[in-house]
Amino acid sequence: MPAPCQVTVGQYTINGISLGGVQTCLQVPQLSLMFDVGHCPRSLISTPRVFLTHSHGDHSGGIVGMLSLRLLMGIKEPLQLYMPEYMAAPVRQAITAYENMQGHPYRYEIHPLNVGDTVVLGKQQVMHTYESTHVVPGLGYTVVETVKKLRDEYKNLPGPEIGKLRLAGADIFDHLERPIISFPGDTSTEVLDKTPALYDTQILLLEATYLDERRTVEQCRKYGHVHLDELIERAELFNNQHLVLTHFSQSYPVREIHDLIEKRFAHRVRPEVHPFTPTNGQWPD
Repeated sequence: MPAPCQVTVGQYTINGISLGGVQTCLQVPQLSLMFDVGHCPRSLISTPRVFLTHSHGDHSGGIVGMLSLRLLMGIKEPLQLYMPEYMAAPVRQAITAYENMQGHPYRYEIHPLNVGDTVVLGKQQVMHTYESTHVVPGLGYTVVETVKKLRDEYKNLPGPEIGKLRLAGADIFDHLERPIISFPGDTSTEVLDKTPALYDTQILLLEATYLDERRTVEQCRKYGHVHLDELIERAELFNNQHLVLTHFSQSYPVREIHDLIEKRFAHRVRPEVHPFTPTNGQWPD
């Protein structure tokens, strides 16, 4: 089963699905990770790391199903599950209950996280956590990459001389942190006010549950979600390269989502706007 939705944003691909109240899972294959797993399409089960934002079933209820598919497909590496600390014990209990019922152990490791924690992803990339603002406690995630930049005083040197300096161990580079991808999960726009660095991350995955008068801004805020009107108010603040809008209410047909975002929002902001919707134009049943 292929992932229902896919967008290409620069050198990265986002696969999965995000439908408000139904299911959310967002895979970034180039980083070997997934955000949330309300349900995991079979094409994504080999993803080795899952970062869960909060405890609602449409974002975390697919853990056991994913573990079962990995067991069925013979994947030996333990699934690495990162989640807010308050979820760790209940999730372990739920997994253990299924293990006991079926008589087979799953392969997984749970990593509890708190606000301000850092997870090493690779030699140049780490994951930072911050507080998300939903009706239950949640964590947002930002992938940060460290890049080397040649210091100004060495920029005019010929390549061979720079090479000699490097071989001699000279400190000729500055190391700069660059936020690549951010995902606050289900959230209100309060997360943007509390964590303004989200406006500068290269790729921002941001929910936009309601897009017009079908729900008011106040109704969205009550349930910890984002209304497009709130993003329109903040349009000048978005310095991202790509803005991927997710978690639309199922009351919106796919074509209407694209039309509303194009008409009401996309032309107002600097980033390239990508509605995260199925490529075939239909939400799955």
